[in-house]
Amino acid sequence: MLTRELLLFRTRDAKLRPTFVKREEPALLALAGELLASVEAGLGQSRDEVEEALGLRAGAHTRPKVARGLVKLLVDRMRFEEPGEGASEARAVLFQQAARVRRALPPDARVEDYEARLTEALAQPLPALRESLYADLPGHRRLLGWDALSPAELIDRYNLALAQGPLMDARRLTLRALAPELLRVRKVLRWLKFCRLVAEVRREGEDWVLEVEGPGAMLSLQKKYGLQLASFLSVVPVLRYWRLSAPLHQARREATLILDEKDPLVSPHGAALGHIPPEVASLAEGFDDAEWELDLLPLPRHTGATGLCVPDVTFRHRQTRREVALELFHAWHAGPLARRLEELRSRPDEGLLLGVDRALARSTPEREALEAHPQVVLFHGFPSAKRLRARLTP
Repeated sequence: MLTRELLLFRTRDAKLRPTFVKREEPALLALAGELLASVEAGLGQSRDEVEEALGLRAGAHTRPKVARGLVKLLVDRMRFEEPGEGASEARAVLFQQAARVRRALPPDARVEDYEARLTEALAQPLPALRESLYADLPGHRRLLGWDALSPAELIDRYNLALAQGPLMDARRLTLRALAPELLRVRKVLRWLKFCRLVAEVRREGEDWVLEVEGPGAMLSLQKKYGLQLASFLSVVPVLRYWRLSAPLHQARREATLILDEKDPLVSPHGAALGHIPPEVASLAEGFDDAEWELDLLPLPRHTGATGLCVPDVTFRHRQTRREVALELFHAWHAGPLARRLEELRSRPDEGLLLGVDRALARSTPEREALEAHPQVVLFHGFPSAKRLRARLTP
């Protein structure tokens, strides 16, 4: 992700458009190649040394803001050594020993005398001590490795990050997939659940429309939610033809982010159907049931009169093939949960279970009714296999 000061965009007629760069531009490809080479040369060096070398290259470029953005994305891909246990405590002990040595010297003692006594007291060479004294601080940790990529891929990541940045100020997002292949829709929907987002899904002719709603009044969740929207955007380019809009709530003005398939956005995700959320994968590993099997990539399910929901998982009875879908609602899903409950009241669906985060249940006016609802499973983290089995049993 790019920080706010590294974003480049223009706003006209209340429409915000990122200022994308051309991935085939020779000067930009050359810069990306130099930065990648600098990272490779920095393996084993401290973070401060690596970032200083990258910063010098970025500052010398004719488009320093773009260059600094590329550097930021590279640093995010780096892996640095972890601090040793007890490093800060050991440093405090060393300072105390040094202070005792200093107090034992006469007022007119020279620096050379102090260093000599200190070496005797510590029984270690001072150069080695100085080298390891702050090794646990971020700037002193060594670069162990990084997620490598090509110059063109780095520029692709940069363009994607320019589009993701404004979503930190978004509270909802609308995506229209134009006559898409079903496999691509399933990948987008699976990634939606991986990002712990809930969408109102509908079909309009051959198009699919996703209305992704934000946390509403829960402004304390805005930053986290913005990150999830940004993560979701990374899979949208797998669609061939699409349009996206997201109203932005900024301090000085309001605008709408507008994107479509003509923008130079490339998804970093491969051909796999989609990521499985860790908690769902954990459920699959622990759900050993003779009567029910799990489908971790369920298709959208009709709800209410015309709506569709995207279950997180579907349970299928091995003999009767009866299906029960599970849809999860986290703390920021108050609006979607209220709509889903209303849909169940107007058009009952015994094949749909709602998993509701206890934090959301506590903030819901109908808390007691929610806790007693036969199709609601309360959870903290993820519903337990035991509770789910109990709800699956008629």
